[in-house]
Amino acid sequence: MNLLIKFPLLIDIKIVLAIVIPVAVVLVVGLVILFVFLAKKKKNPTFKGDDWLVALGGKENIKEVMAVGSRLSLYLNNKDNIDRDRLKELGVSSILVMSNKVTLVIEGQAERVANSINSVL
Repeated sequence: MNLLIKFPLLIDIKIVLAIVIPVAVVLVVGLVILFVFLAKKKKNPTFKGDDWLVALGGKENIKEVMAVGSRLSLYLNNKDNIDRDRLKELGVSSILVMSNKVTLVIEGQAERVANSINSVL
């Protein structure tokens, strides 16, 4: 009893630690699960030019292909011929369509994809 009178904060620290430690453990476990899930979700684009040609509406639909950083810019004859779902499966994270120009965001791999498309054009 004498300890409680001298150190009144001792009880409060025990209560705080009893709450903080389990909460911290749950947060750490949750973050680990989140990072593992995001790592599995991230897709690496495939580089087979034929797959890209099909998703972009065929060889005759592509006028020009240019790559800058993570963006692949394409000038197409008909933007409606692209298969957005297939492009997503190939690793495209974003598709921007303006007139007959289509820009695909491919997480730093645009140059490799452009080379694979140009190799079969």
